[in-house]
Amino acid sequence: MKRKRRASNNRKVTYLLLVLAVMLLLGSAVGSTRAALTYQSQNYEAEIIVSQIGVTLLENGEEVSWRNYDQDKWDQDTNDKENPKKGALLQNMIPEGGKLVLNKDYKEELAVTNSGTIDEYVRVRIYRSWKDKNGKKETTLSPDLIHLNLVNTDKWIEGENQSKECIELYYKGILPSGKTSELFADSIRIDGSIAEAVRIEENKKTGIITMVYKYDGVQFFVDVDVDAVQTHNAKDAIMSSWGVDASNVDGKGNSIL
Repeated sequence: MKRKRRASNNRKVTYLLLVLAVMLLLGSAVGSTRAALTYQSQNYEAEIIVSQIGVTLLENGEEVSWRNYDQDKWDQDTNDKENPKKGALLQNMIPEGGKLVLNKDYKEELAVTNSGTIDEYVRVRIYRSWKDKNGKKETTLSPDLIHLNLVNTDKWIEGENQSKECIELYYKGILPSGKTSELFADSIRIDGSIAEAVRIEENKKTGIITMVYKYDGVQFFVDVDVDAVQTHNAKDAIMSSWGVDASNVDGKGNSIL
C-alpha cells in the first residue's frame, strides 16, 4: 500500500509540473489564446482547453470576412481583385445598371460579431483610398472625400493614432462570445466636390469646347480590418498586441476596460 501511495504522489507532481509548464507557454501567446483548466478528482488530472478568439465583420447584416486566431489571418480578403465578390465591401452599394450619385448617402451598416469561443476586446481599422484607371493610388484626392458616417461613438472610441487614410476605433467594454456589437458606421457618401476639378479643352478644328473632369474614372476603396484581444490580463494583452494603454486609448482618458 505504501508503494502505491508513493506512485500516486509522483503522478501528482508530474501532472502539476505539466500544468505549470503549459500555463507558462500559453502566457507567452497573449492575444491569441486563453487556457481554461478543469481539475478533476484528487488525482489532480488536468484537462487543458485552448479556446479560440474569432471576429467576423458584418456589412448590412451579412457576414463579409472573418478571422480565426488559430491561423491569425482573414479567411476572406476585402476588395480582392481576383475575387471581387469574395469578402469585398460595397458590392451591392449601387443597384445593377445604376450609377454613383455624388453627395448621396448609401446604406453601409458595419458591425462586428464575436465568432470565437471566449469574450474579447475588439479593435477596428478603416482604410480609405483612391486609385486611378491604372490601379495606381491617387494621392491628390483626400480620403475625407469618402465619408463613412460613424455612429455609436459612445461605444466605439476613436484611437489616438489616427491618419487621413486610417480611422482606428476601439469597442468600449467586453464583446461576449456569440454577440454582435453596435454599429460603428451606418452610411457612406462621396463628396460632390470631387466633380469641381475640371479642365477646359478646345478642339481647334471644330471650335468645340468641352469640360473634362480631372478625376474621371477614379475608384474609391474602403477596407476594414478587425482584430481582438482576450479579456484575461486585458490591460497587458492590449498593450502587447495593440501598443495602447487600455485606460487611455484616445489620449483623453477614455478607457475601453
